[in-house]
Amino acid sequence: MQIERKIALGVYSDSGLNSVEMALLQTDGIDLFEKPICMTRPYPADLKERIYQFILKKDYTNTQEMKELGKALTDFHLACIREFYEANKRAFPEIDVIGYSGHVVYYRPDNKVCIALGNAQWIADQMRVPVISQFIQSDFTSGGQGGPLFASFYGALTADIQKPVGILSLGGITTLTCIGALGELQAFDVGLGTALLDHWIFKHTGAEMDFDGLIASKGKVDHRLLEYLLKDDFYQKQPPKTANKNEFVELYEQVRGCSVSDGAATLTALIAHSISNARHFLTIQPREWIIIGGGVYNPTLVRQIKSVLKEPVRTGEECGFENDTLNAQSYAFLSVRSLMGLPISFPQTTGVFEPVTGGKRYEPQS
Repeated sequence: MQIERKIALGVYSDSGLNSVEMALLQTDGIDLFEKPICMTRPYPADLKERIYQFILKKDYTNTQEMKELGKALTDFHLACIREFYEANKRAFPEIDVIGYSGHVVYYRPDNKVCIALGNAQWIADQMRVPVISQFIQSDFTSGGQGGPLFASFYGALTADIQKPVGILSLGGITTLTCIGALGELQAFDVGLGTALLDHWIFKHTGAEMDFDGLIASKGKVDHRLLEYLLKDDFYQKQPPKTANKNEFVELYEQVRGCSVSDGAATLTALIAHSISNARHFLTIQPREWIIIGGGVYNPTLVRQIKSVLKEPVRTGEECGFENDTLNAQSYAFLSVRSLMGLPISFPQTTGVFEPVTGGKRYEPQS
């Protein structure tokens, strides 16, 4: 297919079920044109609770429950998409493609299994627009490990930034991406991001996270415990690698003896030091780092990352990025790359044998 500019809508459901991100992009799958239009919508409390309870039961053989829950989730996503499109159809009267993540409820990259709720075909039928989905499953089929998948998008996002540059995505899992001076890519999951810290805070205070890093800022890092945590097998594993949050349950047990603030301080330090330690895996050495994702809003974490990295560190917002919807923008970008047959997965990102495109295309049915 000829490379040409497309209007893409990306839809992403965050792993914590806090919100649905949406973004409209103009892109040809190589470059980004104009500033994206973005929106987020929170999950309804009842739907959020239903999905949480389903995940806790770990019964993925109940196809009827999965069908009903998938329909409720898809209907909510579709309502969000329609609201977003209606608000912006003057600027973008036609959408060429939708990139859709669904919502992952089970992820085991070691067994190449990913179960996601969300009916991409139904969205394609209702919006009368092709939908590209199943990116993780597609990567598994191509011999990859399911992620990280956003390296090509970060390359486009940083087109005007001097290379080499490193991108640190601070979500539930920390992902590191490096873009070289000639556009070469390397990406892998460093290990735990904010997932374990958020769980620690919720268990002890009922809050969803350590807001502004205040609890960690009042605690002391247990350096002996930190050194032990950093010996976890995943941190020693050679990339390419992708992380599953359930792999780190044992680490939570090791922190149980700490006070609330000391535990938060130690888990915050774990994120920062795991990034520093991961540098020896890099084949591309960045001249600067850009941090993105929810962890950007934790100043205690940001300070610790800056203290352990030698190069300058900026946030995505300081670079002009729309930080809160970068995942949705990524799926919009990937959907266009898929349309154009451009590679999404690379040997130095997901571990495929050669660069391959990805995603499954759903055409509107009459």
